Amino acid sequence: MSTTATPNAWKPGLDLPYTVSFGPDAMLAITLRAAWLKPDRSGRPTLLPSAVRALDRLRAVFTTQKKITPGFILSLREALGLNQSDFARKLRVSKMTVSRWECGRMYPRPPVVRAILTLQAAARIQGVKIDGDKPARKPSTSVHTPSPKRSLKSRHSQPRASQQAAERTSV
Repeated sequence: MSTTATPNAWKPGLDLPYTVSFGPDAMLAITLRAAWLKPDRSGRPTLLPSAVRALDRLRAVFTTQKKITPGFILSLREALGLNQSDFARKLRVSKMTVSRWECGRMYPRPPVVRAILTLQAAARIQGVKIDGDKPARKPSTSVHTPSPKRSLKSRHSQPRASQQAAERTSV
C-alpha cells in the first residue's frame, strides 16, 4: 500500500488531501483532519496517532490479507465499530479469544479466518465510517453492581474451592 499527500500546499490548521493506493487497481482519496496532523520542524505534516489509526482501519477493510495479523484483527474490529465482545459474538468465539488474537498470543483457526474475511468483505460492500478516534462503545443495557471489597487477607485465607464458589455467587 502506498500513500500520497500534498505536503507542500499544507498549512497547520488545514485538512490534508491524501491518496491511499491499495494495489494496482484500487485507490482511495481521503481528507485527513487538521486535528490529526501537526507540523514537523520543517513545517511538513506529521500524522498523529489518530490519523495512523484511521489509515490502519482503512487498510484493514480494503486490503487483501495473505496472513491474518494481530494488528489486522484489531484494526478491522475497530473499523467495524465493534468492541471485543460483539466481534467475538459475530465469530462465535469468546471475548478472551479475541483479546488473545489481538495480543498475538493465539491465532485464529482456518474456519474463523474465513469468517473474519467474510466480515471484511461485508464491510467493503456495506461501507464503514472510519474515524481515527476510538470506536464508539454501545451503551451497556445491564447495570453492574460491584460486590463489596474484601480484604486480601480474608480472600486468600479461604480454601480454593470455597473461594471459587464465593466468586461465582458474587457475580
